[in-house]
Amino acid sequence: MKGRPKDPTRTRRQTGNRRKPNEPPAMRAVPAIVDRVPPPPEDLAEEAQAIWRILAAELEPKGLGPGDYEALRQMVTAAHRAREAARNITKYGLIVEGQRGPMVNPLVKLERDATLTYLKLAEQYGLTLASRLRLGMIQLQGSSLLSTLQSQLEE
Repeated sequence: MKGRPKDPTRTRRQTGNRRKPNEPPAMRAVPAIVDRVPPPPEDLAEEAQAIWRILAAELEPKGLGPGDYEALRQMVTAAHRAREAARNITKYGLIVEGQRGPMVNPLVKLERDATLTYLKLAEQYGLTLASRLRLGMIQLQGSSLLSTLQSQLEE
């Protein structure tokens, strides 16, 4: 037998590298819905304020609180920058004239970085399909729909 000899007291001490069995994601109750969507910061551009309203309305039922507003602001700013960059890429083209000749428009990198920033934050808040699947929200919605249908059928 290779490796470290078995220690009978290891289980009692709860030490060692024990694997936990694969468990399905925990079903968590959706936090209470706050009565109103927080207004967007006034220093955001008009288009960014529209994005804020959409995202805040989506996140409010999931428990959006004042501590989340800065992350929401970063998400909105990233989405707005990606849209602005995409508009300017369409306007000026993918290839622009540089000091040494034709080159890829630098706004392509800006659009990519802003999009990646948005997607990382959106994933943290369960705004993508993959993150909702991981968080088990779709299962929770399905079970609540089933209970609603059952209650309607009983009436």
